[in-house]
Amino acid sequence: MIYLDAVWLLNFLVDGMILIITQAVTKSYASMKRMMFAALIASFIVPLTIFFPNSWLVSPLGKFTYSILIVLAAFPYKSLRLYMRNLTTFYFVTFAIGGTMFASHFFLNMNVQMATSGIVTFSTGYGDPISWLFVIIGFPAAWWFTKQRLERIAVLKLKYEEIYEVVLEWNGKKTVSTGLVDSGNQLVDPLTKKLVFLGDEEVFQAFVSEEEWTALKEVEETFDINRIPESLQDSVHFVPYQGAGGERKLMLAIQLSKIELVSEGKNICMHAPLLGMQFGKMTDDDSYHVLLHPEMMQKGKVA
Repeated sequence: MIYLDAVWLLNFLVDGMILIITQAVTKSYASMKRMMFAALIASFIVPLTIFFPNSWLVSPLGKFTYSILIVLAAFPYKSLRLYMRNLTTFYFVTFAIGGTMFASHFFLNMNVQMATSGIVTFSTGYGDPISWLFVIIGFPAAWWFTKQRLERIAVLKLKYEEIYEVVLEWNGKKTVSTGLVDSGNQLVDPLTKKLVFLGDEEVFQAFVSEEEWTALKEVEETFDINRIPESLQDSVHFVPYQGAGGERKLMLAIQLSKIELVSEGKNICMHAPLLGMQFGKMTDDDSYHVLLHPEMMQKGKVA
């Protein structure tokens, strides 16, 4: 008896995992419903392979054509360049987790037979508990590990010495500045888990008045929260961090509405990060005024 339902489910899970990782790596906008619909389309290769083994769709050319349809179903078409990026990444991720797919066949104890069109899997039962435990636990674990590795690759590809034009928005105000990605900035607010960026006084002049900035300087020196201007009491955060000498300190910060930069022709946006206050200039030559968190390229969304 052909174990069609389990093989179909298995392929649906694998295809969904591949598409989710593709979306995470390329930062392309796609809803979960759309990607799951594309995964369902991709999983139809199982009955096609079994019931129509001589169809051109199960040939290499047919499968390539089928993959074009899958990527079109998963991601909105915006340009040929973006589409080809999604398609090539889809294939890269597929090959990257190919070992997982072969392992799944092994753990499901399927008998593998060769057909004229390729490999077809059969089974004579509903599988054993170890097989299904692998499906339930193994696939999420493989998905998480592959996604984490590929995202780290994306971070390592970042040009840390490049200065970007940065747009910051807060409390209905917007300012344009320059920012440098600081590979040493790994600061994350331990309470909210939000990434922490740094902005100097030139950036904050667009958001607060001179009197408010002077008052915030006094708060930073004395940590007297009673000196926080009334207009900013709901906006100021204290972020703990460890100084260069190992001593623990507190940094004043505000939660931005959004921060956005342009990299390689793409607008990369992050909503509601924290912007720490640097009292004074970031550099003597005013080459940049914002220190960007390196994980913005990983966790930001392409606008």
